[in-house]
Amino acid sequence: MKRWSETIEIDAPIEQVWKYFDQSVEQMKKVMPNIVEHRMIHSSGEAVGNVYRQSYGVGERTEEYEVTIVEHEDEESKKRLTYSYTLAGVYDIQATYLLEKMGEEKTKFTYLSSNRPRRWYLRVLILFSNDQAVTNFVRRVKRVAEEEYGQSAE
Repeated sequence: MKRWSETIEIDAPIEQVWKYFDQSVEQMKKVMPNIVEHRMIHSSGEAVGNVYRQSYGVGERTEEYEVTIVEHEDEESKKRLTYSYTLAGVYDIQATYLLEKMGEEKTKFTYLSSNRPRRWYLRVLILFSNDQAVTNFVRRVKRVAEEEYGQSAE
């Protein structure tokens, strides 16, 4: 299994950052522009256990998978969303978005991801993967949140 983690400070309130992970496809697309569709296909009655059909554009192709919410915390000073899915039938992926309030206008954002190949021969390939996509993602969240917060403060 391969794990990635990246933390960044964002100059925006925690609620500003959290809205990008609230399961609204319009908000999610701002930080994950390749998402084509994100719709609930099973409701557990709570956030944990909800299952979403997610479509993700990759070049000319569209990948589709079911995303299950496995952890959800929405407190005033700490927010966490963890989901899992199987990508293309060959990788089990789990991702966590953790937000911690550092002040009225500052948020610590941590993105954690793990990728477990379902086939033994894919383990070698994953050893050569790097964390550039994770770094790019947290930087995109920071940029979008700070830009939108700056516009709303004007």
